[in-house]
Amino acid sequence: MPIELAGRIRPDTQEISTVSLFNRYPTYPSHGLTPERLTAIFKEADLGDVFRQSELFEEILEKDPKLFGMFQTRKLAVTREEYEIVGGAEGAKGDEIREYVKDVVDNCKNWRGGGTIEQNGIVTPVGALDGILDAVPKGFSCAWVSWQVSEKDVWFDKLHWVHQKNFRWGRPSDLKSDLNEIRRLTDENLIDGLPLEPYKWVVSIMQAHSGHPARGSVLRTCAFWYLFKNFGAKAFVIFAEIFGIPFRVGKYGPGAGEPEINALKTALRSIGIDASAVLPESTTIEFPEPPQKGTNVDIHERLISAADRQMAYAVLGHTGTSESTPGKLGGEDAAKEVKFDLVQSDAVAAAHIISDQLIRPLVDFQFGPQEEYPYYKIGLKQPIDLLREAQVDETLVNMGVPLGTKYFYQKYNRPEPEEGDEIVQPIQRTVTPFDSAAAKGLLGPKSDLLK
Repeated sequence: MPIELAGRIRPDTQEISTVSLFNRYPTYPSHGLTPERLTAIFKEADLGDVFRQSELFEEILEKDPKLFGMFQTRKLAVTREEYEIVGGAEGAKGDEIREYVKDVVDNCKNWRGGGTIEQNGIVTPVGALDGILDAVPKGFSCAWVSWQVSEKDVWFDKLHWVHQKNFRWGRPSDLKSDLNEIRRLTDENLIDGLPLEPYKWVVSIMQAHSGHPARGSVLRTCAFWYLFKNFGAKAFVIFAEIFGIPFRVGKYGPGAGEPEINALKTALRSIGIDASAVLPESTTIEFPEPPQKGTNVDIHERLISAADRQMAYAVLGHTGTSESTPGKLGGEDAAKEVKFDLVQSDAVAAAHIISDQLIRPLVDFQFGPQEEYPYYKIGLKQPIDLLREAQVDETLVNMGVPLGTKYFYQKYNRPEPEEGDEIVQPIQRTVTPFDSAAAKGLLGPKSDLLK
């Protein structure tokens, strides 16, 4: 709880402990996952118990490189951008507050990643901003704030991300409790948990759609497609194991006894592993070609590809990343614009969470309540289709619209040539007699000479 020191409110500087049993011994709910088990996990989450759902989401990101890569692409689009502290009061006082907030954020030890967090003997590499954006795939994310206090100043030096399985929604002992209230589980309160300490937590809730927080995550939308893809991948591995080795049929004569038959079985297995075997002269081994091998391969690959496309729609809003074609223009650029809408939404949500749950309390602790507060802003830039923009600019120039050279250098982010630089000249195309003839209409449009 915040305390009052020398007439000023100070934050709680104590560390937060988590349930050691939860963090040391994961249960791996994805092992042997079936549609029935997945539905049961979701029903538990609907009632506020997100333990198994949280562990499942973690495993999904571990086991599916494609899905992990898509979420990393979406997350890095936010974390790689620069930020600034803007807004707040005008004048010297406002400048002082903004400068102080910027200095605290810049000096947060794990803001941009590269740091590690140790809880209950477990070391987790995670950045503060990464932890906040962990709510993008999982619906919500929590981190406790390590507040520091001196005689004059208050600041935070680290955000400690805590696994989602350490929380629940509502109290199971009270059927009328609010399922939108997030509660922290402890060793002493494993059932109902405890309410979160004021100003001690940064709670990120980023729902892909409206509804209960436990049901609004993107990974919940992808879970069944992940399961179907997992079935397809397992079948594909079994197929590769079977058909990667020639199909063997052993034959023995009518007078063969049990020792000869057992020797033939051993020989068939040895051929699959060692590619060699020793057989009696009376036995034979054939290698028939299994029918429709190519069709079986295609079925498994199509199922995996279909699952990737469906999950790409949920994560990125398009399938451009999962179905990119080298050298393709137009469609890929349009897909990037759709993706930017999601990135912009993530950035706005993260900035609002940081401003409301970190910067505002920081200003209150250090300077007291203010009429206007500064806020965190992520500097996203709308991607542009350079080829399309160049065509538009060329059309405007040809129409006689005056455009300065500085406009082109700034728009296309190209340096202006300095004095003494050698200027690159455009390639001059040689005009041939056929070009002149074509211009005059002497050659038909379908002439073989112009093909």
